[in-house]
Amino acid sequence: MEYTLSLALVDFLPVAFTAIGFYFLYKMVAHISAEHGKVAAFGSVLVVAGGFFKAVWKLLMASSGGTIDINWMEDGLFVWMAPGYVFLAWSVWQTVRMVRGKKASGVWIAPAVVAGLTLGFAYYLHSTGSDKWKLILLIVMVLATVITSVLLIIFAFREKMSLAGVLFIINLVCVFLLSGMARIQHQTIPLQWIEESINTVSWLCFAIAAKKIFEFARNNFGVK
Repeated sequence: MEYTLSLALVDFLPVAFTAIGFYFLYKMVAHISAEHGKVAAFGSVLVVAGGFFKAVWKLLMASSGGTIDINWMEDGLFVWMAPGYVFLAWSVWQTVRMVRGKKASGVWIAPAVVAGLTLGFAYYLHSTGSDKWKLILLIVMVLATVITSVLLIIFAFREKMSLAGVLFIINLVCVFLLSGMARIQHQTIPLQWIEESINTVSWLCFAIAAKKIFEFARNNFGVK
């Protein structure tokens, strides 16, 4: 796959918007539960790291004409993101439960077990020479991503934050759309520009929505 320098540079935009959105998501969770806020922060760092290293890989490939290919930066995308989204999904789920007056479960154990088993199984497949290890990580990442998004959408509409809910829906729809477009074998430069544009708008919507739910939580809920 070929990358132009401008295309590679633009890839940092969705990473930046993701980081901003997850920062506000972490602040929202931490405002309601300091302990679960740590889980959200940990998951956010993992997800953003995966996106950042992939963007750096694209930039190196574009600027070197494909001669600098640091495999772990590309292959590590799902290695970072799959466990990251697991921790995020758990922290958001527990936060939503607390807002509804329900008792939260253990802070770290459940997501750590799921993330550990996922990485362990993926490593086993990789060590046997199977290329299915990426599929396992992708499945877990997609499931955790969808769970996180659905929880945020429900939370936003339940608390009458319609704009935030719509923005979260746009983000989720774009994620599915990009997943489908990524399966197109011949990734032309124009197609990649379309994908980058959709990805950038998607995470801009997420960042705006996350900021809104943080402000709502700060004004309506106390720290537990």
